Amino acid sequence: MTQTIDIKRILIPIDFSDTARLAFNEGLKMAAQVGADAFVLHVAEPIRAFDFGKQKYIETQEAIERVQEGVDRRIEELWQEGGLEAVDRRKVHMIVRGGRAHEEIIATAEAKEVDLVIMGSSGASDKATAGSTSERVLRGAKCAVYFVRQPGY
Repeated sequence: MTQTIDIKRILIPIDFSDTARLAFNEGLKMAAQVGADAFVLHVAEPIRAFDFGKQKYIETQEAIERVQEGVDRRIEELWQEGGLEAVDRRKVHMIVRGGRAHEEIIATAEAKEVDLVIMGSSGASDKATAGSTSERVLRGAKCAVYFVRQPGY
């Protein structure tokens, strides 16, 4: 028996590594082919400042906006490099979050009710396994996960 997945929403986490760039291109092309919305997620380390009045760390809006601007600029570069003119930009949604990558990827996948996560996998530990973030996403995600690797890896 063959089971098919109705793909309406795709999450594409990107850290701007070579494999993430490949996943970005593959994910947007697949989204265009199936008519799905694509959520491009960049996770940065938490951006915090110490608020002495509240005696705790808080995220600073200014710092978050700077990260967002940088991510938007890099995404635009990827868009131009990838030959993605056929992709409907109205169906591509950018998200920037602060936190641990695997936790934010899983949380975003659930919050956006995605059907598929397409991400790069560096396999930094050895060629037989996925990278630690990729492996954690695979184990924690409630949807399908598709890994993109460098050619010849």
